Amino acid sequence: MDLYWMGLMLGLFGAACQAANYSFTKECQEKAGLRGIRLLLCSHAFMSAATVIPFIAFAHYRAFDSGVAIRLCLIVAPYFFGQYFTNAAIAASDSSVVSPLLTVKIPILAVITTVFLGDSFTAKQLAAAVLIVLIGIRFSTISGRISPKPLALTALGALSYCVSDLSMANLMRYFGAMGYGSRAQQVFMGITFEYIACGLVAALLAPLAHVKITLRSTAATWKMGSAWLLSMVGIVGCFNLDGVVAGNIVQSLRAVIGVLIAYIFYRRYIKDPGNFRRKLIASFGMIACVCLYYA
Repeated sequence: MDLYWMGLMLGLFGAACQAANYSFTKECQEKAGLRGIRLLLCSHAFMSAATVIPFIAFAHYRAFDSGVAIRLCLIVAPYFFGQYFTNAAIAASDSSVVSPLLTVKIPILAVITTVFLGDSFTAKQLAAAVLIVLIGIRFSTISGRISPKPLALTALGALSYCVSDLSMANLMRYFGAMGYGSRAQQVFMGITFEYIACGLVAALLAPLAHVKITLRSTAATWKMGSAWLLSMVGIVGCFNLDGVVAGNIVQSLRAVIGVLIAYIFYRRYIKDPGNFRRKLIASFGMIACVCLYYA
C-alpha cells in the first residue's frame, strides 16, 4: 500500500512537470522560432546530453543487450511520433486545448491492457476513467474550439504515447528479470536508456530532415527539456509502482494543475473570469474522479 501511494505522489509530480512542459513548448515555439521536426530534434539533443553523465557515471550501459535494444525500439519510435504529433497540435492550437485531450490515452490503454495483458478494472475505476475523458474534452472546449486538425494530431499523439508507455513498462520488467531489483534503479535506467537512444535517433534524423542542430537552438529548449525529463521521473515511477493505466489517470491532472497555479498566483491577470470559473469547476471534477479511481 505504501508503494501504491508513493506511485500516486510520483504521478502528481510528473503531471505538474508535464503541465509546465506544454507551456514551455509554446514559449519556445514563439520566442526561439523552433517548430515541428527542428523543435523535436533540438529538444531531444538537449535531453540526451542531460542523461549522458548519469548513464556513464552509474554504468547503465553494462545492462545493454539485444533484449534491451528491441524494447528501446518499441519505446523510442512511437515516442518520437507522439512528441511530433503533440508539438504540431500545440502549434496548430494551444497547450490548454491539447493537454486535456490527451486523456483519450486512458480508454486506449485500458482496452489494450485488458485484451492483451489480462488486466481488469472495477466498475468504479471504469466509471472514473470515462468521467475523466469526458471532463478532459469539456476542459478543452472551454479553452477554445477543437478544430479537426489539432484533434486528429492529438489522437495520433495519444495512440503513439500509449505504445511507448506500455513498452517502457515492459523494459522495466525486463530490468527486474535481469536482477535489477530496485524500483528506483529500474526507473532511472529506463529513462537514461530512452533518452540516450533518443539523442542517437535525433543525430541520425537531423541530416535526413535537413535540420541543423546548433548549440544555440539546443540550449533554447532547456526549459521544456528539463520539465519533460522531470515529468518522466514521476510518470515512469508511477507506471512502475501503480501500472500504466493508473499512471495515465494521474497524468490527466496536468491541465488541472495549470489552472490551479493560474488561480493561486495569477488570478488578477485573468481576462475572462467566466471561462476561468468553468475551468476551475471542471478541475475539481477531474480531481474528484482521480480520487474515485484511487479510492
